[in-house]
Amino acid sequence: MLKNNPILPVILLYLLIAATDANGTEKYICATTHYPPYSTFDNSKKVFTGSDINIIQSLSKSLKIDIKIVNLPWARLKTEIPQNNYDCFFSLGKFPHREEYLDYTSIPTHVTKIAIFAPKGDKDMNLDLSNKIVGVHRGINFHLDIPSLHKLDKATIHKFPTNDILFEMLVAERVDAIVMSQTVGEYLLQTQHPNFRVDVHHIKSYELPVYLAFRKGTININKVNKELNKIKSASNL
Repeated sequence: MLKNNPILPVILLYLLIAATDANGTEKYICATTHYPPYSTFDNSKKVFTGSDINIIQSLSKSLKIDIKIVNLPWARLKTEIPQNNYDCFFSLGKFPHREEYLDYTSIPTHVTKIAIFAPKGDKDMNLDLSNKIVGVHRGINFHLDIPSLHKLDKATIHKFPTNDILFEMLVAERVDAIVMSQTVGEYLLQTQHPNFRVDVHHIKSYELPVYLAFRKGTININKVNKELNKIKSASNL
Protein backbone atom coordinates (compact mmCIF):
# COMPACT_ATOMS: atom_id res chain seq x y z
CA MET A 1 0.00 0.00 0.00
CA LEU A 2 2.83 2.41 0.86
CA LYS A 3 4.53 1.65 -2.45
CA ASN A 4 1.54 3.00 -4.36
CA ASN A 5 1.05 6.07 -2.18
CA PRO A 6 1.78 9.16 -4.37
CA ILE A 7 2.37 11.32 -1.29
CA LEU A 8 5.22 9.15 -0.02
CA PRO A 9 7.96 10.60 -2.29
CA VAL A 10 6.99 14.11 -1.22
CA ILE A 11 7.18 13.15 2.45
CA LEU A 12 10.57 11.49 1.98
CA LEU A 13 11.91 14.56 0.15
CA TYR A 14 10.69 16.84 2.95
CA LEU A 15 12.35 14.65 5.58
CA LEU A 16 15.59 14.64 3.60
CA ILE A 17 15.63 18.44 3.35
CA ALA A 18 14.82 18.81 7.03
CA ALA A 19 17.64 16.46 7.98
CA THR A 20 20.07 18.35 5.77
CA ASP A 21 19.14 21.67 7.41
CA ALA A 22 19.38 20.19 10.89
CA ASN A 23 22.83 18.73 10.31
CA GLY A 24 24.13 21.39 7.93
CA THR A 25 26.16 24.54 8.35
CA GLU A 26 24.92 27.29 10.64
CA LYS A 27 23.80 30.28 8.58
CA TYR A 28 24.11 33.97 9.44
CA ILE A 29 22.98 37.04 7.52
CA CYS A 30 25.44 39.87 8.04
CA ALA A 31 24.86 43.47 6.93
CA THR A 32 27.47 45.99 5.90
CA THR A 33 27.72 48.90 3.46
CA HIS A 34 29.67 49.88 0.36
CA TYR A 35 32.85 51.32 1.87
CA PRO A 36 35.83 50.74 -0.43
CA PRO A 37 38.48 49.48 -0.16
CA TYR A 38 37.29 47.72 2.99
CA SER A 39 34.00 46.49 1.53
CA THR A 40 33.41 47.21 -2.15
CA PHE A 41 30.03 46.25 -3.61
CA ASP A 42 29.86 45.49 -7.33
CA ASN A 43 26.33 46.42 -8.40
CA SER A 44 26.56 44.52 -11.68
CA LYS A 45 27.72 41.26 -10.10
CA LYS A 46 25.99 41.80 -6.73
CA VAL A 47 29.10 40.70 -4.84
CA PHE A 48 31.43 42.23 -2.26
CA THR A 49 35.22 42.37 -2.31
CA GLY A 50 37.70 44.14 -0.04
CA SER A 51 39.95 43.71 2.98
CA ASP A 52 37.12 43.47 5.53
CA ILE A 53 35.29 41.02 3.27
CA ASN A 54 38.42 38.84 3.19
CA ILE A 55 38.41 38.75 6.99
CA ILE A 56 34.74 37.78 7.17
CA GLN A 57 35.16 35.07 4.54
CA SER A 58 38.20 33.65 6.33
CA LEU A 59 36.28 33.68 9.61
CA SER A 60 33.34 31.92 7.99
CA LYS A 61 35.63 29.16 6.75
CA SER A 62 37.50 28.89 10.04
CA LEU A 63 34.31 28.63 12.13
CA LYS A 64 32.65 26.36 9.54
CA ILE A 65 29.64 28.66 9.32
CA ASP A 66 27.89 30.25 6.36
CA ILE A 67 27.86 34.07 6.44
CA LYS A 68 25.73 35.75 3.79
CA ILE A 69 26.74 39.41 3.36
CA VAL A 70 24.02 41.93 2.53
CA ASN A 71 24.61 45.46 1.23
CA LEU A 72 22.65 48.25 2.96
CA PRO A 73 22.90 52.04 2.78
CA TRP A 74 24.69 53.18 5.92
CA ALA A 75 21.76 55.28 7.17
CA ARG A 76 19.44 52.26 6.94
CA LEU A 77 21.98 49.87 8.43
CA LYS A 78 22.06 51.89 11.64
CA THR A 79 18.28 51.69 11.98
CA GLU A 80 18.43 47.90 11.60
CA ILE A 81 20.61 47.36 14.67
CA PRO A 82 17.69 47.28 17.18
CA GLN A 83 15.66 45.06 14.84
CA ASN A 84 15.88 41.29 14.32
CA ASN A 85 16.38 41.20 10.57
CA TYR A 86 20.14 40.54 10.58
CA ASP A 87 22.39 38.30 12.66
CA CYS A 88 25.51 40.44 12.46
CA PHE A 89 26.97 43.72 11.23
CA PHE A 90 30.38 45.06 10.18
CA SER A 91 32.37 47.34 9.99
CA LEU A 92 30.72 48.92 12.99
CA GLY A 93 31.87 51.45 15.56
CA LYS A 94 31.43 50.34 19.16
CA PHE A 95 29.06 52.55 21.15
CA PRO A 96 27.04 51.82 24.33
CA HIS A 97 23.64 52.25 22.64
CA ARG A 98 24.61 49.57 20.10
CA GLU A 99 26.05 47.22 22.72
CA GLU A 100 22.54 46.92 24.16
CA TYR A 101 21.71 44.74 21.15
CA LEU A 102 25.05 43.40 19.95
CA ASP A 103 28.01 41.32 21.12
CA TYR A 104 31.12 42.90 19.64
CA THR A 105 34.30 41.08 18.75
CA SER A 106 37.34 42.35 20.63
CA ILE A 107 39.51 42.77 17.52
CA PRO A 108 38.67 45.49 14.96
CA THR A 109 38.38 44.68 11.28
CA HIS A 110 40.10 48.02 10.62
CA VAL A 111 40.72 51.41 12.23
CA THR A 112 39.14 54.45 10.61
CA LYS A 113 41.28 57.57 10.29
CA ILE A 114 39.77 60.71 8.82
CA ALA A 115 41.06 63.53 6.66
CA ILE A 116 40.01 66.78 5.04
CA PHE A 117 40.28 66.75 1.25
CA ALA A 118 40.47 70.10 -0.56
CA PRO A 119 41.55 71.17 -4.07
CA LYS A 120 45.32 71.36 -4.41
CA GLY A 121 46.78 74.76 -3.62
CA ASP A 122 43.55 76.47 -2.58
CA LYS A 123 45.08 79.57 -1.00
CA ASP A 124 41.72 80.65 0.41
CA MET A 125 41.41 77.43 2.39
CA ASN A 126 44.50 77.42 4.64
CA LEU A 127 42.64 74.86 6.79
CA ASP A 128 40.24 77.55 7.96
CA LEU A 129 36.85 76.06 7.16
CA SER A 130 34.75 78.87 8.62
CA ASN A 131 32.24 80.11 6.05
CA LYS A 132 33.24 77.27 3.71
CA ILE A 133 30.91 74.63 2.25
CA VAL A 134 32.03 71.25 3.56
CA GLY A 135 30.64 67.92 2.36
CA VAL A 136 30.15 64.90 4.62
CA HIS A 137 28.61 61.45 4.25
CA ARG A 138 24.99 61.39 5.38
CA GLY A 139 24.86 59.15 8.44
CA ILE A 140 28.62 59.25 9.14
CA ASN A 141 28.98 62.35 11.26
CA PHE A 142 32.74 62.81 11.39
CA HIS A 143 32.25 66.58 11.49
CA LEU A 144 30.47 66.27 14.84
CA ASP A 145 33.47 64.47 16.33
CA ILE A 146 35.93 67.25 15.46
CA PRO A 147 33.81 70.44 15.48
CA SER A 148 36.49 72.80 16.80
CA LEU A 149 39.27 71.64 14.47
CA HIS A 150 39.92 74.06 11.61
CA LYS A 151 36.75 75.96 12.62
CA LEU A 152 34.62 73.19 11.16
CA ASP A 153 31.77 74.20 13.47
CA LYS A 154 31.53 77.49 11.56
CA ALA A 155 31.31 75.81 8.15
CA THR A 156 28.16 75.14 6.15
CA ILE A 157 27.69 71.36 6.14
CA HIS A 158 26.18 69.61 3.12
CA LYS A 159 25.35 65.91 3.47
CA PHE A 160 25.52 63.41 0.60
CA PRO A 161 24.38 59.76 0.44
CA THR A 162 27.69 58.15 -0.60
CA ASN A 163 31.42 58.77 -0.49
CA ASP A 164 31.52 58.48 -4.28
CA ILE A 165 29.12 61.42 -4.59
CA LEU A 166 31.13 63.35 -2.00
CA PHE A 167 34.17 63.26 -4.26
CA GLU A 168 32.10 64.08 -7.33
CA MET A 169 30.86 67.21 -5.55
CA LEU A 170 34.44 68.21 -4.71
CA VAL A 171 35.61 67.69 -8.30
CA ALA A 172 32.61 69.68 -9.59
CA GLU A 173 33.43 72.51 -7.13
CA ARG A 174 30.04 72.17 -5.47
CA VAL A 175 31.80 72.05 -2.10
CA ASP A 176 35.04 73.63 -0.87
CA ALA A 177 36.22 70.57 1.05
CA ILE A 178 35.06 67.15 2.21
CA VAL A 179 35.62 65.23 5.45
CA MET A 180 35.81 61.46 5.19
CA SER A 181 37.87 58.35 5.90
CA GLN A 182 41.40 59.01 4.68
CA THR A 183 41.81 55.49 3.29
CA VAL A 184 38.44 55.55 1.52
CA GLY A 185 39.12 59.02 0.11
CA GLU A 186 42.56 58.10 -1.20
CA TYR A 187 41.14 54.94 -2.78
CA LEU A 188 38.38 56.87 -4.56
CA LEU A 189 40.87 59.49 -5.66
CA GLN A 190 43.15 56.84 -7.18
CA THR A 191 40.43 54.75 -8.84
CA GLN A 192 37.88 57.36 -9.91
CA HIS A 193 39.63 60.74 -10.09
CA PRO A 194 43.33 60.06 -10.77
CA ASN A 195 43.89 63.43 -12.45
CA PHE A 196 42.24 65.52 -9.75
CA ARG A 197 44.85 67.07 -7.48
CA VAL A 198 44.00 67.55 -3.81
CA ASP A 199 45.58 68.44 -0.51
CA VAL A 200 44.93 65.79 2.13
CA HIS A 201 44.98 66.93 5.75
CA HIS A 202 45.06 63.96 8.12
CA ILE A 203 43.25 64.52 11.43
CA LYS A 204 45.80 62.93 13.75
CA SER A 205 43.64 63.25 16.86
CA TYR A 206 40.89 60.98 15.53
CA GLU A 207 40.82 57.19 15.25
CA LEU A 208 37.79 54.89 15.33
CA PRO A 209 38.22 51.10 15.47
CA VAL A 210 35.35 49.27 13.78
CA TYR A 211 34.25 45.71 14.45
CA LEU A 212 32.21 42.69 13.55
CA ALA A 213 29.25 42.42 15.93
CA PHE A 214 26.64 39.68 16.34
CA ARG A 215 23.15 39.99 17.74
CA LYS A 216 23.24 39.04 21.42
CA GLY A 217 22.99 35.31 22.02
CA THR A 218 23.46 34.47 18.35
CA ILE A 219 26.94 32.95 18.58
CA ASN A 220 29.72 32.18 21.06
CA ILE A 221 31.60 35.47 20.75
CA ASN A 222 34.67 34.12 22.59
CA LYS A 223 35.04 31.44 19.93
CA VAL A 224 34.72 34.09 17.23
CA ASN A 225 37.39 36.22 18.92
CA LYS A 226 39.77 33.27 19.11
CA GLU A 227 39.48 32.53 15.39
CA LEU A 228 39.54 36.20 14.43
CA ASN A 229 42.76 36.69 16.36
CA LYS A 230 44.35 33.78 14.45
CA ILE A 231 43.24 35.24 11.12
CA LYS A 232 44.47 38.75 11.86
CA SER A 233 47.79 37.49 13.22
CA ALA A 234 48.42 35.18 10.27
CA SER A 235 47.52 37.70 7.59
CA ASN A 236 48.75 40.85 9.34
CA LEU A 237 45.47 42.52 8.31
